[in-house]
Amino acid sequence: MNKQFNILHIVPTSYGGGVETAAKSFLNYSCRKFRFKVFFLKNSKEENTFLSYLKSLIRIKRLCPDIILTSLWKSNLITLIYKSININTKYILFLHSTKNKHLIDGLITSLCALLAHEIWADSHETFLERINSLYFLKIIKNRIIKKKEKRIISFILEKIKPTMNSKCSASFIYWGRLCPYKNIDKAINFFSKIYKLNKEATFVIIGPDYGARKNLEKIIQNMQLENNVLIFDYMNFENIKRYAEKSSFFIQLSSYEGMGMSVCESMQLGLIPLVTNVGQIKKYCKNMHNSLIYQNDDNEILGNVIKILNSKKEYYRIRKNIIETWSNQLTYKKDMVKNFEDFINKKI
Repeated sequence: MNKQFNILHIVPTSYGGGVETAAKSFLNYSCRKFRFKVFFLKNSKEENTFLSYLKSLIRIKRLCPDIILTSLWKSNLITLIYKSININTKYILFLHSTKNKHLIDGLITSLCALLAHEIWADSHETFLERINSLYFLKIIKNRIIKKKEKRIISFILEKIKPTMNSKCSASFIYWGRLCPYKNIDKAINFFSKIYKLNKEATFVIIGPDYGARKNLEKIIQNMQLENNVLIFDYMNFENIKRYAEKSSFFIQLSSYEGMGMSVCESMQLGLIPLVTNVGQIKKYCKNMHNSLIYQNDDNEILGNVIKILNSKKEYYRIRKNIIETWSNQLTYKKDMVKNFEDFINKKI
């Protein structure tokens, strides 16, 4: 009788951005070949202590995983510790960003990349750029990392129906982490120029605070935009959609990204993404075809927004292209299952 393998996907928290959202969309699964479970190291911001991570390590040991899929540096560190005392456990490094968050992230991720059995990523750009940012010598990368199996996992969590929004309005939305590299302050500054032309313009910002909210609130107050720019804490996607249904544009001006999950979600809803040309976004967003690409020129992008607001024909053309972009993509869950089955067939 064939063994049913235990697979554990270790994620730092149950709240936050795209990685956590993806994990929560596929928490448990069982088939003939394997049982899959997501393990969150912590479920609240208050649990960020050495003792909480030690307890997590003990709980992981009790679960006896045969395979660990590890996402983000804290999970990677716990996985390395667990692997050192359970050498038969195989693990897969899952990359979600094109850049290391900090020095410790770079060191731990580099070590994981060398020791992992396979390396997965949420997009081609994530994989290419992140591998080039590893700290070890090129000769080590060439001899070890290039020989590893590498897989790109779809980050389309579900097939999302477009909103019924039949007309374009000066209504903007963002959902995701509230952290410095997302440049939400820059997005607010750009929105202020829209507001000067249209006092009914709105900008809704939704997401957990990762160190940026206090500054954003100050900017909103200084610009006297309190009635037009609203910030909400983390919401599940069903609640986000209620605000998205009243919006026409999704704005995200990140310094760097991996796949850009919320951009993909917004496009499936039919919102026009106003984005920076970073990470995998530059592969699927084409300026004035299915998106607006921000290149540090407010006047050009402002002109394009006004053009779309003033032309139903242009709005419907771009919206049609946006919705078609993701119509034939495999979902995250189906892609994960397919790749785990292949991993087991090849490695075990």
